[in-house]
Amino acid sequence: MLKSNIKAGTEYALREKRSPGTPFQRVRVIEHTRRNKWRVKWINPHSDLIDYVESGQLVVPWKDHKAFLKEEENEKRLREYNERDGYDREDSPVVSALRQVFDSVADGINFHKGALTAPPEAIDRIRARAGITAGQESPAAYIDRQGDLHLPFDVALDLGRNFCAAEPSTVLLGVEAIEREWSQKARRGENHLVRLLNEYRAAWALIRQWAGHDAAISHREAEIQRLERLVWDAIYTLQKAGQDAEAARIRRAVEEH
Repeated sequence: MLKSNIKAGTEYALREKRSPGTPFQRVRVIEHTRRNKWRVKWINPHSDLIDYVESGQLVVPWKDHKAFLKEEENEKRLREYNERDGYDREDSPVVSALRQVFDSVADGINFHKGALTAPPEAIDRIRARAGITAGQESPAAYIDRQGDLHLPFDVALDLGRNFCAAEPSTVLLGVEAIEREWSQKARRGENHLVRLLNEYRAAWALIRQWAGHDAAISHREAEIQRLERLVWDAIYTLQKAGQDAEAARIRRAVEEH
């Protein structure tokens, strides 16, 4: 736990080794001594033993330890489910592609280590945008103590693909902006970006495939044409209003582009 969250006189679940599955010991904090050190009294086991521990060994208030253990077990079950169902590693092109897709969605969506995490209402919104009708939740899904829903890799993959197909421009605009920026900087001599471009291109190819690249390009070109018509209409309006200098400035900018 963070030192700022620990209070003298409160009972905590302690782990001597800070790894999941290590049995809890029940202690009561007596006082803060220095830095991240605390003087505590054991309740179980080693009743009445008094010693010094570090903040990181105090995992959770004792009153919450059962809920914490249940959540820890749920997290382990989801991780094992992912490993059986095809989740490989964090740096794979599929995982990288999904991370970029969900970053473009925002809305409190977090994709990390093969699990999709967000408030249930945010998951409902992205499912609606992706055209997915909510059915029975995955057996590996769970809601944590903060009320966030955790979904496994196969659900995240299906949702990411469907979102790309439903809203290609939402995802592709970000991808193309990053690729264009990195390519320009690499051409100007920032050679470290060449490696990143090579790493990310496989993920970007997947995103374009999920988005139906041809349809997305057509949509983008139509949007560009619409914006160009608006700009030319503005130029003509300025000319009619006697603003020839401003109209000429905008025309030059358009023609140079």
